[in-house]
Amino acid sequence: MDIGFVWDQVKYDEVRKKHNVQFYEVVSAFEDPNSYEFPDPSGNLYRLMLIAQTVNGRILSIIYSDEDAPLYRIITAFDAARSYIDEYYKRK
Repeated sequence: MDIGFVWDQVKYDEVRKKHNVQFYEVVSAFEDPNSYEFPDPSGNLYRLMLIAQTVNGRILSIIYSDEDAPLYRIITAFDAARSYIDEYYKRK
């Protein structure tokens, strides 16, 4: 099944300015075989957090929803916190 990605343009513009995250970078992170995910720490039952490395080598925290599968709705993305990065390298 092909997976597609959508991101609200206004929200994307905000995230791009604040965190310098590009759409292609976020999409590339979903291909990281070493990525891991878990329920959104903020408690939103319909969202997940993915910790993954991008094509540019950044490790991001990506909040997304897959309830519209095969579309993944990206909510936000930003550089992962040190604890998530440490966990990422432990899992490699």
